[in-house]
Amino acid sequence: MTTPPTFPPADPSGAWQQPAGGATPASAPVTTVKPSRLRTGLVLGGAATAALVLVGGGVFAYGALDGGGAQPEAALPDTAFAYVRVDLDPSATQKVNLLRLANRFPDLAADLDVDLRDDADLRKLVVDAIAKSGTCEIDYATDVEPWIGRRAAIAVLPPVEGATTRDAGDAPEPEPVVALQVTDEGAARAAIESGLGCGDGAKPAQVAFTDGYALITSEKVVAADVAAAAKKAPLADAPQFAADMKALGDPGLISYWADVEGAITALEGQKGAEELDAAVTQGLRSVAGAARAGADHLELAIAVGADEKVLAPMEGAGTSLLTGLPESTLFASSATVDPASVDQLWEQLSTLADAYGSSGLGGLGSGEDLLGDDWTLSSHEVRTAGTLATATEAECAALLALPENALDASDWGLTPEELVEVTRSYDESFMAGCTGDYSAIDEGLDTYEGTEEADLFGDDRSTGSATDDLLPSGLGFQETVDELEKTYDLRLPEDLKTLLGEQVVVALDSAGLDDVSSVTGLADVDLGARTIGDKAALEDLLGRIDAILVDAGAEKLTSATTKDGLVVASNEAYAARLAQDGKLGTVDAFRTVVPDAKGAANAAYLDVDALESIARANIDATGGDDSWIAYVEPLRAVGVSSRVVGDHSLTSLRVSFD
Repeated sequence: MTTPPTFPPADPSGAWQQPAGGATPASAPVTTVKPSRLRTGLVLGGAATAALVLVGGGVFAYGALDGGGAQPEAALPDTAFAYVRVDLDPSATQKVNLLRLANRFPDLAADLDVDLRDDADLRKLVVDAIAKSGTCEIDYATDVEPWIGRRAAIAVLPPVEGATTRDAGDAPEPEPVVALQVTDEGAARAAIESGLGCGDGAKPAQVAFTDGYALITSEKVVAADVAAAAKKAPLADAPQFAADMKALGDPGLISYWADVEGAITALEGQKGAEELDAAVTQGLRSVAGAARAGADHLELAIAVGADEKVLAPMEGAGTSLLTGLPESTLFASSATVDPASVDQLWEQLSTLADAYGSSGLGGLGSGEDLLGDDWTLSSHEVRTAGTLATATEAECAALLALPENALDASDWGLTPEELVEVTRSYDESFMAGCTGDYSAIDEGLDTYEGTEEADLFGDDRSTGSATDDLLPSGLGFQETVDELEKTYDLRLPEDLKTLLGEQVVVALDSAGLDDVSSVTGLADVDLGARTIGDKAALEDLLGRIDAILVDAGAEKLTSATTKDGLVVASNEAYAARLAQDGKLGTVDAFRTVVPDAKGAANAAYLDVDALESIARANIDATGGDDSWIAYVEPLRAVGVSSRVVGDHSLTSLRVSFD
């Protein structure tokens, strides 16, 4: 391997000379280079563009931790605040797994016109795809294979200090840098600088080598200085990065990482910086993820670094209730419920309801609710300060004319006449809500009675809240809550916390779905929920809900008690099954896609094989189109689970194959 060339600081003339035997000091700062012409983003040209798609094609890639040399993070500086990496190690087991899983889809290789054999060279696959697209004249064997390695990454560094922007006043943008593993530095430099038929190549100052990697930068940054900074303090040794990668585990086929706090500093003045700052204020520190391939599944893993106040509500409450469901479960989702989170969400709901209406739990109120205390109509230059009781007709008409407030009923299947009526009614309702004058709507109600238009809106139309039939109109949010307690003995949000308990699961069984034509009501479907919580409190709540239903002329809920909670279901038979301890947790398909059921705060499961069987049975009975099933047939199950380990929340999304 040739000795990596080094570069001195930028020459104002733009000319570069390699020093005789000189090396850039490890402490050399990142230096601004005066570009000969304005370019934006990463100036990579042909060979570098081809190499970049190794990252873009990372969904087909994988590398093992114990082979192929250093990982890209060892060749990048710890000032990076975002990072994406792929690994194309052909000896890796996961690469073989990925190709074998891909081959389970019929005709996929032919449809994509690619080689998906176990020994396929994924680098060649990507480069050939570029050549076929017509964007580059590039030959893998001649132009790329002699120098390209098997790993690649893109990192984002803070903006160059003192850098200017194209638009005056804009904040300097962060600087991307590409790291490509290479086997021949001389050939790599020649290829990257040539452009390989993909456009302008990189300039000498934009290419440097360290730890077996070529670093490619924009014209604003000296690549050799980035390499020197990486030698002094590599990203791999950065405490936050190392902790996040350790929590994440195997980086798999493709991995990514972002330091939220670092991004805030780097993006100061950029769009989105305020949102990131709010995230950090709320306790979020970092996000990392990886795509992996097992022998019979694909996985997307995510690790979120956060403070205790963020992670506490995500703590699992024992083994997920999913494991105790019947083996015939088609779909189920379970969640651990933190009472403090319910209180917080309830407070947010209260604030939202108070902001958007005065009629109980929903609906829009007066023009004040629509316009706010300080609003602007750009088309009419109408401005108001202070509190508005109502808006004028002209102001409301201007609001109605805005595109975002227009009604789009084009896909409702209405006749032209019906569309006219619907639009007219919408316009009237909008104006009434904005001005606070409902007289036009009240007068128009009699017009619809007994007409075809009444069928569109219902025979009993009202400008009030959806709760008006049950509760007095004109109530605020808290007044509505108080009235619910007074009239129906429903105590919110306490009853909501009781209902959700410590953990709750909702499940749908596959039994009886082979012939959906026989389903005439909810009782014909096995659907239910099971809650772990205060058994006495749950039974008391159930009794109060049943009393409300009986008073309304409806039937009581179908329920059953368990040793640690309550079950509510669509029929008695399924309620009894949910109350028992099922064996879904022992099913191989479940264990593959929900590997962390023990201690999982939240989890979900879908039996794709059962879904396919149900679809085929119903299609055979009705003679429907079954062509889409070919895309589902290779799949076995889908699962997601999340848990807290240390100061990270870990989430796993898996798809398994037959």
